[in-house]
Amino acid sequence: RSGSVTLSPDSTMSFFAFSTALLLLSTIAALDVPSINLQNAAAPGTKMPAAGIGTFGYASQPGRRAEYWNNSVTATAVAAWLKAGGRRIDTAYDYRGEAGVGQAINSQTAVARDEIFITSKVGGGPLGYNETLAQFQEILKQMNVTYVDLLLIHWPGPLPLRSSDPKCRLLTANGRECRQSSWLAMEAIFKSGGAKAIGVSNFEQNHVQDILDLKGSLPAVNQFEYHPYWHEDDLVEFCQKHSIAVNSYAPLGTPDWGPEFHHWNSTILELPLIKAIAAKHSKSPAQVIQRWAWHKQIVLNPRTWNDAHMIENLNIFDFELSADERAQISAMPKPASPKVCPDPHAIPYGVQ
Repeated sequence: RSGSVTLSPDSTMSFFAFSTALLLLSTIAALDVPSINLQNAAAPGTKMPAAGIGTFGYASQPGRRAEYWNNSVTATAVAAWLKAGGRRIDTAYDYRGEAGVGQAINSQTAVARDEIFITSKVGGGPLGYNETLAQFQEILKQMNVTYVDLLLIHWPGPLPLRSSDPKCRLLTANGRECRQSSWLAMEAIFKSGGAKAIGVSNFEQNHVQDILDLKGSLPAVNQFEYHPYWHEDDLVEFCQKHSIAVNSYAPLGTPDWGPEFHHWNSTILELPLIKAIAAKHSKSPAQVIQRWAWHKQIVLNPRTWNDAHMIENLNIFDFELSADERAQISAMPKPASPKVCPDPHAIPYGVQ
């Protein structure tokens, strides 16, 4: 799901390509995309749009070209997303593309800043108190904005090689204490108004419990990998029990990278079951997969710099999957290596 769509009479995707091309003929205002009300560590009335765009380049190894490989490409894609009607943008300090995100937002006037929802992330893993505050200031500087709508701790570990925080020094620290100290810095950012909401990313239940044990502000959001090959429904249930919204990254299984890297036989988009359900609903396979997750109130940030795919990703809310269809997708056979990103379960409760 990258590159451009070719409209040809014999294309198997011609119906979807043609319909999305028609939509692209005019500039699109904000579409009727639902939002979820964030709770816990979130300013009153903070709403997170269900549809977002991810800006990480998975395929950025030497000799490969990622979807987002420099600030210019990022800026072009984010500008197209805003023009298409998208309003939520997902980025991170580690993505090295935040200047491009800021360029796209600040170089246009059609969409006001308060209509745009920016998610960013500090880390790698937890940085420690002072380093969390410092990196957040760098995030604001890179994007040339005065606040973000949502700030996350990117990963529960590993611990930093160097930190001024004694609870986060690699050889002597405890991962639980480092996560907690970093969270206290996140609370300070939230209370200062630098972020309208704060949360975590890639945190398993035990990592989230570290934050709950502080008896302070609870995360508003937990962002983690979720798609038909890897769906931790017990983690979804745990988060939602604590009013923590769930945000899926890699909701399509990163078809530009995951299958090749993990030796999958096909992308999730190409699976016969997904294609059959898509045909039944006159939707694309990508729309079916995203709708499957949205039925569980999981918000999504698929990556793309393809205008037609952006339109598809914004139009997943006008149809329903049956309970049987959802169950079939959830029960699909999984490959030997079903996960795109590293497994946070490997980050222990104590040392890391």
